[in-house]
Amino acid sequence: MRQTAQLDRQTQSDWRATLDAYLPAPLRAMVNLMGKADAARVTEIRLRAEQPALIMAGHERVDRFDHMRSGRWIPSGEDIKQFAQTLLGHSMYARAEELRGGYVTLPGGHRAGLCGRVVLEDGKAHHIQDFSSVALRIARPVPGCADAVMPLITEDGRPLNSLIFSAPGCGKTTMLRDIARQHALSGFQVGVVDERSEIAACRQGIPQLDVGPSTDVLDACPKAEGMILMLRVFSPDILITDEIGKPMDAEAIAEASRCGAAVVVSAHAGSMEELMQRPITGALLRQRSFERYVQLGPGGQLVKAWNGAFGVLYQIPMMEPPPAPEPGPV
Repeated sequence: MRQTAQLDRQTQSDWRATLDAYLPAPLRAMVNLMGKADAARVTEIRLRAEQPALIMAGHERVDRFDHMRSGRWIPSGEDIKQFAQTLLGHSMYARAEELRGGYVTLPGGHRAGLCGRVVLEDGKAHHIQDFSSVALRIARPVPGCADAVMPLITEDGRPLNSLIFSAPGCGKTTMLRDIARQHALSGFQVGVVDERSEIAACRQGIPQLDVGPSTDVLDACPKAEGMILMLRVFSPDILITDEIGKPMDAEAIAEASRCGAAVVVSAHAGSMEELMQRPITGALLRQRSFERYVQLGPGGQLVKAWNGAFGVLYQIPMMEPPPAPEPGPV
């Protein structure tokens, strides 16, 4: 309970306070000039050597520079290098394994993606150096975002095999995080296989985002391998993982079902038709591997849900067209 309370306080606090010690002074000054409303909308900060800094809310810029005497900050190559070193704790060796994925996780679940010159080893990317840009992604936990979805993916209190799908950037990972949290609060043992460290945002193995009090997390572990390992070691009631798409993922989902664990996973697709056309998800659909399908729209909005036989359970109400104007005087 103590850890959960600490996570709640942390995720509800202003991200600027959490990241203050990491930010270069000019960037810190910029974000501190932002009002609370704008700061609360920030999803990403992008810094590129010799280019103006960008502060974004999705695809929209939310930075305000007109009233700043110094104008827009343009970081130099040395600025980017020093910022990257700060993010890495001045020890590339200590975080080399994490950096192979191109990013590092910071307190509060925030993530910094790094670009630069890739150093190869045996023909594969080993690490990145000579950093030229940083993408700082602001963690945006949304407790309760799965409230509308939970009744659709459970039946008589039993969790159901479910596939959550949407186009990129519609909040699938955020939805999975809250599904894990809510299932755990309901007393289920939840296993999260977090291959890209995005669901729980673990730092040194400890989740930085709230995934519930009875949730175990395998961080930075390939999905298929992690699901089998989780089944063998922790015997979860529910397995959760993000963005399936490989043949071995399908095999692990089938094994979980044979072991009696419910599986909740996500996939990229803008429609049920697109989902069916993809080789792996299409095969899973034809095999009736899931009992529920849930489509999300922009902002994580519930758009449509189907049962395992593809009967529609929910569809977002269509907005009625405005009434025609009354005819004016002739």
